[in-house]
Amino acid sequence: MRSPTRTLRLGLTALSLVGLSLTVPSVAGAAPSAPAAPAAPEDGVGPRVERACLRIPNIETRLTERKARLDGDATVRGSLAWLQSKIDAAKAADRDQLATVLENRLSVRSKTREILDERTELVADLRSRCESWGVEI
Repeated sequence: MRSPTRTLRLGLTALSLVGLSLTVPSVAGAAPSAPAAPAAPEDGVGPRVERACLRIPNIETRLTERKARLDGDATVRGSLAWLQSKIDAAKAADRDQLATVLENRLSVRSKTREILDERTELVADLRSRCESWGVEI
């Protein structure tokens, strides 16, 4: 059984990486299983866990702002629609190389949007764990 500090640290580390899951690689030869939610220690959570839990609202804010920007309309610089309009303009001007570069950029941003959805779910899971441990967020 993992300590709450380790679980939360792993979760926050996963958020800082490229959308990796919270699971830790299993021991060689053992079948992978879903991680169980660890129980909080009987004497309460430590200060490190509490500080880590208090970071969750800031993470949620950053995720929300980033998703809002990507979902914006064609007037919002950096949005998927804005990038698509740039691709359309490049194709209309017969700038095929620029259009290809922009299409690759659109592909990456679309994948980024999917990763942000996964991270939002991870943060929601971490928030519920922190609340179950008694940390007020």
